[in-house]
Amino acid sequence: MKIAIFFTYDYSIETLNKSGLLERELRIYRKLKEIYNIDFILLTYDEEFEPIIKEFSEFEFIPLYKNFKKSNNKVVRFIKSFIIPFKIKGILHGVDLLYQHQLLGMWIPLILKIVLKKPLQVRTGYDAYLFSIENNDSFYKSLFYKYLTKLALKFSDLYTVTSDCDRKFLSEKFSANHIKVVPNWVDLTKNMTSNKDKNKVLMVGRLENQKNYPLAFDFLKIVGSSLGLDIYGSGSKYSNLKTLSVEENLKVNFFGNTSHVNLMHEFANYNYFLTTSVFEGNPKTVLEALSNQCIVFASNIPNHKELIKDGVNGFLFSDVNELVDKFNFIKNNPSECEQIRLNCLSSLNNNEIANVAKLMYEDYRSLVSFK
Repeated sequence: MKIAIFFTYDYSIETLNKSGLLERELRIYRKLKEIYNIDFILLTYDEEFEPIIKEFSEFEFIPLYKNFKKSNNKVVRFIKSFIIPFKIKGILHGVDLLYQHQLLGMWIPLILKIVLKKPLQVRTGYDAYLFSIENNDSFYKSLFYKYLTKLALKFSDLYTVTSDCDRKFLSEKFSANHIKVVPNWVDLTKNMTSNKDKNKVLMVGRLENQKNYPLAFDFLKIVGSSLGLDIYGSGSKYSNLKTLSVEENLKVNFFGNTSHVNLMHEFANYNYFLTTSVFEGNPKTVLEALSNQCIVFASNIPNHKELIKDGVNGFLFSDVNELVDKFNFIKNNPSECEQIRLNCLSSLNNNEIANVAKLMYEDYRSLVSFK
């Protein structure tokens, strides 16, 4: 079986590598190749590749802008993207399935579906239309994502999401009946450390309004100066958050982006993980915190509630006072803390990488006709 994976529109190998996400994004395809011997062609928005692709020699990479001049103008580049399918159709005749990784860019494999008469699967890790609404994006941006979602749902042979919340939202909004939930994966084979830092809290995520870091700062102010906060991630709010932490005299460290491998080593060193997000998809950071047996404190939003059972494998909070109360409770009850850590792994069976790979393979088989 050969599958063509289309990256998110305008995302390059360099983009993912700088963000530290490249190895993680490709690991599930490595697992699928290892277990089911699937061949993958990865189509990315590059002009040429970084040397790093040598680490992924089991895949074939196609840089879409190598023989197709990339315009510096975003509008012109978007318009010209509709020509890409006709430029690459000759090298994709042998593929069995077209697979769009994230919604943005799906028009390219959609055109190829029509031209090559191949099945199309669209996979979204979060719902772009719902996020645009939650972000209070412009009317036209939300409208674009609405109709792009509608187009993808109408013409894809299978549409997968990572959370039941997203499935319900799309089913209600678009009356779609071919949506399937395939959760994000975690690796449960790594070694755990018992020497976890109990004087610091870990947060991981983009430095944007969605993540609501000021609430975490309010939490620090209440619990006192003995507790520190380490944040991994980058974003447009870095300067504002850095200034705020200094003005409030808080012990906050900003570490920027790091590779996924390094990040997993860091997760293992912390006893507490905090996420204050206002909205989410199926957050990988929460899954990875659970897989490292961190005590997770997560804002009480629908997508977090799919992963965290309050008081069992972590804690949910609706405001800063509830967060403080639950943090102080678990800090002063070591036996409860250990029980929750034990429950973390048992709550992740559906997310274990081999189990997710099996679900994905079954989807591929359902779409591909074998002679």
